[in-house]
Amino acid sequence: LAQYYFHTGRKVEGKYSVTIAIALVLGTNMHRIRSKEPNADDFRQRQPHQWSEETQSINAFWTVLALNSRWAAVEGYGSSFPYWKPAMRIDTPWPWVSYC
Repeated sequence: LAQYYFHTGRKVEGKYSVTIAIALVLGTNMHRIRSKEPNADDFRQRQPHQWSEETQSINAFWTVLALNSRWAAVEGYGSSFPYWKPAMRIDTPWPWVSYC
């Protein structure tokens, strides 16, 4: 949705949608999938019911991060991901892409 808004020139709605997406991925600790940190207790670290659930979460996190980074650079505002904070360390593995 955010990409659509940005593409159609509705930048305020696009920024709002990116902010909501960031809140969702950070609120569900998608940046900590497969974290080795002992006190990072969240539902994403438990064995997923299906492998596709974890794959979708990993892809969702990286999609939101990329979208935020692109539009922050294009529009000239700061990133909404506070990389300088230790709690924001990204442990999520890179997305796996199938070319089959």
